[in-house]
Amino acid sequence: MNDKGWEIKGKASMEKVRESAESQFPAVADPSEAQGLASFFKALSDETRLRIASLLWIEDLCMCEIVTALGGAASTVSHHLRIMEAGGLIASRREGKFTIYSVEKEKLSPIITMIKNELK
Repeated sequence: MNDKGWEIKGKASMEKVRESAESQFPAVADPSEAQGLASFFKALSDETRLRIASLLWIEDLCMCEIVTALGGAASTVSHHLRIMEAGGLIASRREGKFTIYSVEKEKLSPIITMIKNELK
């Protein structure tokens, strides 16, 4: 930057910035890993999905239990569960006629402290 304001970086400077970003954030540099990371954050990017994640953090639940806890429509909860499962935030398993959902705590634990303390 000079006294005239912002200067646009040239191609060589931007190549160094890109290389530095790829070095510090290798998952973002790989297109398939970046897609997975984007799906994970999409799974967290909705108020209802955050509420579902908090319920599943406490206990594994079936969809009907989640619907009861949230007081919403089953179709809406089902939609959110699909997004969360696609993002790797939750897993499901069959137990008889029920599908039981659980949160992937190892993936979510680095973020859970922020979620718990954000509104303090």
